Amino acid sequence: MTDGTRTFLSRLADTVESRQVDEAAVILSLAKPMVEDGADLTAPELRWIASRLVESLTDVLNIAESRGLRLPPYEAEAEGEQPPRS
Repeated sequence: MTDGTRTFLSRLADTVESRQVDEAAVILSLAKPMVEDGADLTAPELRWIASRLVESLTDVLNIAESRGLRLPPYEAEAEGEQPPRS
């Protein structure tokens, strides 16, 4: 975790996160036609794309969790109130 300054480590983390999100977008674009009606895939092909999707989702959730830890709390949470629901 960083304090918001642009250190080497924070820039490196931003670069890695950006690449992981980009890779997730590519994997998603490859997976969409593989799971459409009429796609004729073998079980190993489906396991392969499912594995890549799980890997990408794990990366993106880790990024979201990490970034969430860096965000300041809502003012309502800081005062003990319930945050607004989205």
